[in-house]
Amino acid sequence: MAQQDTGTLYLRGVPRQLVREAKAEAARRGMSLTAFAKEALARALGTTAAEDGEGIQSIRPDLDWFEANRKRLAKRYRDEYIAIINRKVVDHDTDFGALAQRVFAKYGVKSIAMPKATPEERVYNIPTPWRVAE
Repeated sequence: MAQQDTGTLYLRGVPRQLVREAKAEAARRGMSLTAFAKEALARALGTTAAEDGEGIQSIRPDLDWFEANRKRLAKRYRDEYIAIINRKVVDHDTDFGALAQRVFAKYGVKSIAMPKATPEERVYNIPTPWRVAE
């Protein structure tokens, strides 16, 4: 992969609850907060983020498999977080932190799908600021 020009983004005044939700969602997706923020910013701006192997695309097959099998998985693991690798549930727990710790210890710190097994998809609407044309 080619070396990319990167920068640092410091944010002040972000509500603590929003920060917690972003960290939790990044963890559920098995990605770093930086990767999650890059993806969210790129989506909000209508651009594509550079692929670095940390993004959602690396776990997309496992998330698609989860969606296709959601009802069956929700019956077996209702309201538990499940770790999915190569379209297979490798671990589960009601405590996301405990699950992530075990899974990362066993499989290494990499992108791993860890959704919550609920009967229906939960949708979060995050408002984005409007850009004013100059």
